[in-house]
Amino acid sequence: MGIERFLWMTLGMVGITAGFWITDPTVSDADRVTRRFLADAQKLGDPQTNDDSHMHAPIPESYANANIPTRVWTEPKMLVRGREVFESKCVRCHGEQGDGNGSDAGKFALKPADLTDARTVAAMAGNYWFWRVSEGGKVEPFKSRGSKMPAWKDELSVVDRWAVIAYAHTLSGHQGPHTASEHPGIGGGHGGH
Repeated sequence: MGIERFLWMTLGMVGITAGFWITDPTVSDADRVTRRFLADAQKLGDPQTNDDSHMHAPIPESYANANIPTRVWTEPKMLVRGREVFESKCVRCHGEQGDGNGSDAGKFALKPADLTDARTVAAMAGNYWFWRVSEGGKVEPFKSRGSKMPAWKDELSVVDRWAVIAYAHTLSGHQGPHTASEHPGIGGGHGGH
C-alpha cells in the first residue's frame, strides 16, 4: 500500500470517527457546544488575552446568529428586569458596581469580567454576551482557564438573559443601544454579528 493511500484511509477513518463522535447520543449538548467551539477556535486561531486576563475568544458558530434585538438594550422594563436578575445572580462575583470585585470574586482563578470597563464592554458583540451568559465557564477556553461562571441557559429564560445583558451593558456608563454605530469597535476579538 502506498503512503498516499494509507493517508487517505487514515483521514477517512478520522472523518468517520468524528461523525460518530458528534452524533453519539451519549454526548451531552454542552460537550457538543464545547467540541464545536474547539473546532471553530482551530479555524480562527487561539484566544487572545490582555494584561487583565480578559479573553478575546472566537464565538462558536452555534451562537453566531444569537443576536439581541436592538430595542432590548434601552427598553426601560428590560433594564429593570435585568437589574433584578443581576442583583440576584451576578453581584456575588461581578460586584454591585459590575467591576468584577464581588464578595466571591477573590475565590476564583479567573477574575470575573469588569463590566465597568467601557472599552471591553464596547468590544463584546451582543451574540458574544449571549454566548457567555448562556454557557458560562463550562465551555472552552474558559473552562480550562478555571472560570467558575455558571451557565445560565437552564435557569434563565432567553428574555431574562437579554435583560441582564442589557443591564450589565449600562454598568460601563453607556446608555444607548449596543450597536456598531454606538460602538465602532464592536466585535473586536469577541465575535461579530
